[in-house]
This record gives sequence, structure tokens and C-alpha cells, in this order.
Amino acid sequence: MDRFRLKNVIILILLLLNTALLASLSLRRSAESNAFRRTEDQLVQLFHADGISLQPGAISNTLPPDGVSLSRDTNLEARAAAFLLGQTPDAFDQGGGIYHYRSENGDALFRSSGGFDASGTLSHDPEDFCRRFCRTFSYDIPDFQLDSSNSGLVTAVFQYGRIPVLNGTVTFTVENGVLTAVSGVLLPESGTLLASEETPLSAAGALIAFQKMRRENTVVASAITDTRLCYELQISGSAMSLTPVWRIVTDTEDYCVNCFTGAVTAAGGVPESAL
Repeated sequence: MDRFRLKNVIILILLLLNTALLASLSLRRSAESNAFRRTEDQLVQLFHADGISLQPGAISNTLPPDGVSLSRDTNLEARAAAFLLGQTPDAFDQGGGIYHYRSENGDALFRSSGGFDASGTLSHDPEDFCRRFCRTFSYDIPDFQLDSSNSGLVTAVFQYGRIPVLNGTVTFTVENGVLTAVSGVLLPESGTLLASEETPLSAAGALIAFQKMRRENTVVASAITDTRLCYELQISGSAMSLTPVWRIVTDTEDYCVNCFTGAVTAAGGVPESAL
């Protein structure tokens, strides 16, 4: 067989192999889609039998991420302090994992747990300041709750890899158009993945765990409108980590299901609009 024919035969074989692989992949995806639809139907019927409306579109098919270990970033804290206080604030190590920053505009404290507080005359344009701070330090779009005197609170939720951290909220206090205080949690933008031998719960598995808890504790709810992936910040001494959880949105209260333990807790404290 001459080289030209041999080349054509090889090309034909490769084309046939690619076609077979594409067909196999298509069949696999079709089977997974059918299995997911069957799971949706079963869950809808299960909750309907208990008087709870569950829309099929509320069941996410996204795979949960791994947990994340975080290490304190003092350079990040120094940048945040400079943003909050302006100029180049003086820095003091107070011990116990607390760093104190001071300038003519006010003071700020940063702790090893990720928590921080700042107070003073921080900005006379709080709306622009809050938006820029959130963009710079990986928070979601801020939620403004100001009255006619331009006083009130502004809140935002930290986003790690575009996934909200439930207890990673920052709160801005505005008084008569002046930003006077900022407090919350500041986290580094990158960490180390925590591989687990356990298979994390899917949204369907989280709903089953929630249903079990609801029956055991007589939780009042008549509709489930969404399931969404979030992180939960866990702190042990100076060690910080993010654990994936499913947030289950109901018509009465939101709940979180730990993707590895299946533990169900009330979400609490974080408005749905912030997520």
C-alpha cells in the first residue's frame, strides 16, 4: 500500500474513532440527563406528599466544590486599611493576632480570624466608596438600605471564586451622608483545596437531608424555590477554612446543608437579596 492510501486509511480510522467517542459521550450525557429528570420527579412527588411545593427548576445539578483552607494575608489587610483610612496609615502589632492601623481619618483593627472593624470619618461619598471597596476586595454588589437622611446600613457578601460565603459579610454604617464605620470579614482571594474522600452531597441529597430534618423538628415551610451553592466560613483559633454548603430557599426561612456531613442549620443573618 502506497503512502497516500495509508494516510487516507489512518485519517478514516481517526474519524471513525472520533465519531464513536462523540456518540458515547452523547449517550452518557443523555443517560445522566434522564437520571436527573427522574430524580427531579421523585423529589417533587416526595415533597408534594408532605404539602410542600418544589419546582423542578429549583433543584440544581451543579457539583459542589472542594473545601478550602485559607491563610491570613497581612499584605491584603494593609491594603484594606489604606483603602478604609486613606493615605498610608500607621501600623501597630497589638499582639494576640491583632493589627491596629491609624490615620487622621480613623482607626482600624484586623484579627487573625478574618474579622475587622474600622471607624472614623471614612468617606463623604459612601455610595461610591462602598462600591469600590466591594469590587477591590471580592465582595458582591452592595445592598444599600439608606433612609431619606442618607443614613443606614450597606451590606455585601464576600465571594470566593464567585461563590458567596454565607458568614463573610461586610457592613458599612452611614450617618447623614458620611461613612462612619465598616465591620465584617476580610478573606484572601486564594487558598489551598482540601481534598475529601467523601463524595459531597448533590442538591438532591441536600433536599433529602432537609426533608428528614423538617420532619423531625416540625419545620414550617410550604414551598422550596431554589437551591444554591455557598461556602460557610469555619474558624478554629487562627485557622480559617471554607466548607461548601447548599442553601435551601423556602418561603419561611433559608437553611444550609453541609455538603460533607449533611448537617442542616438555619442560614440566618444573610438576606437572600445579598446572595
